[in-house]
Amino acid sequence: GLPIGRLPAPERLPALARKLLEVNKSRPARVTTADPRADRRLWVYGRAGRPCLRCATPVRAADQGGGSQERVTYWCPHCQPDPAQ
Repeated sequence: GLPIGRLPAPERLPALARKLLEVNKSRPARVTTADPRADRRLWVYGRAGRPCLRCATPVRAADQGGGSQERVTYWCPHCQPDPAQ
């Protein structure tokens, strides 16, 4: 992962985030990769144990919360490393 302070143009991130929100708000299937194929729409979400679409490292998953608030978090340990390590 690249720290935000080392991004070449961090001021562009809000515009990109807004664009992704706008594009996805009226679409039933989210797309973050720009690839409309069903199995290639999201970089890591729902891909536990399968390759990250960016670097091919197996995606990890962990349960978050409990009870009715339980959610699963997906991440690529290569592209999204633990900042504490």
